Amino acid sequence: MRKTYRLQGIGGSIYVALPKEWLKKFSLGKGSLVEMVLDVDGSLKIKPLYIGNKLKNEAVSRIGINLKDVKGVFNAIVTSYLRGFDIITINFSSGSMEKEVKRILDEARQILLGLEITDMDSSSVTLQVLSTSEGDIPSLIRNMGKIARSMYLDVLNALINSDNELAEAIPLRDLDLNRLYFYVTRTIRKKMISYSIDQRDVLRFIDFRMIAKAIEEIGDEAKKASRDVLHAIRLGIGLGEEIYRLRSSVDKLDEVFRKIIRKSTLSIDFIELYNDMRICEDARREIINIKNSVAEDPTNKHTIFKIVNAYENIAIRIYDVLSLIPSEIELENQDYIVE
Repeated sequence: MRKTYRLQGIGGSIYVALPKEWLKKFSLGKGSLVEMVLDVDGSLKIKPLYIGNKLKNEAVSRIGINLKDVKGVFNAIVTSYLRGFDIITINFSSGSMEKEVKRILDEARQILLGLEITDMDSSSVTLQVLSTSEGDIPSLIRNMGKIARSMYLDVLNALINSDNELAEAIPLRDLDLNRLYFYVTRTIRKKMISYSIDQRDVLRFIDFRMIAKAIEEIGDEAKKASRDVLHAIRLGIGLGEEIYRLRSSVDKLDEVFRKIIRKSTLSIDFIELYNDMRICEDARREIINIKNSVAEDPTNKHTIFKIVNAYENIAIRIYDVLSLIPSEIELENQDYIVE
């Protein structure tokens, strides 16, 4: 069978319809899983996904809404998304709540990657996660790291240059970071429940989940610090000479963090890991000294203290990421000398 299909746009993604004859032959429909393989010549192969001898179908989540209280709808959607369900159906008995439900749906879609409305009328709405559940987890985490890194670097740049526009743009990136974090969480869960995995894989997935959370928290700290920078700019206050010490410490942290997120395997040599953790801890101690110096200076405002404190928290999170990164070498039956 050879046919030509036109790509279609739905939401912010591109899709193509599958042949009805093929769907019917393999009894595929909404919720069915398929495996996609990209060959070296650029061709894309799609085949039904089987676990053992059984065709694997996606779980469907149906959420009932109480017309007297729709406050729980948002949390129900987020929970269903994170638990790996691809189709979420919401029913309501009249159109009186349709406007409020639509507002909640728009809010949820802002933070949940790939969530689209596929059907809606006056009494029900169907949501479907149209993005693939087979995302490469290290790649997704690296993308999170790039966003978080740009955020904490630009906080310092905005403070040094009194750049209001740069400081105001930083919180916007936090939304993209949160969307990736939710998607990573969802992807990890789907991989763990969809396939037979050994204990080592379970531990690796748990570590990836904690790494993603630490990176998401780096973004949160940068977001809070950007607001304090805006306040400092309005008040006309800064760090004075301490800014150079802070810049030096942040550069050391960034060198370590940048090295991690640039590696395709998201892993590191054991000896290198130990040295990087030591660099990270030394930078954190220096930031603590800067914070104490700021606290003792009566000419500085509390706003500057909070900005420096945010970088201490960022240093802690980067250290956490380091502690969870898998080593590139086997630790069993090997001796290491660290100084």
